[in-house]
Amino acid sequence: MPESLTNLLADSFDAVSGAQAAIIAILAAVTMRRYGSIVWFSVFAIIVDQFVTIALSREWDTTGDVLSQVFESITELNPTVVITRFIGFLVLITIFYGIKALFRK
Repeated sequence: MPESLTNLLADSFDAVSGAQAAIIAILAAVTMRRYGSIVWFSVFAIIVDQFVTIALSREWDTTGDVLSQVFESITELNPTVVITRFIGFLVLITIFYGIKALFRK
């Protein structure tokens, strides 16, 4: 468990620092209509991130295998890892949503 808030934020950024997470966060920010749904988009981003990671590793034979592996891998994650990823996606989606809001009419 992170020792302080700054360590938690640093760990959160490390958890979502790849191009894959950035693309997922950009897509979430673009499709999000109002900021009040940020929690649901962050949770969904974690699921999509796991799905893409498993799909890219090609450890599956059918679509059912991918879905079962995604939910199995999420339930097996350490709660601290899930919370860290959630905060990371929350911050990342917020940043991209803010950039989107700057260019709105």
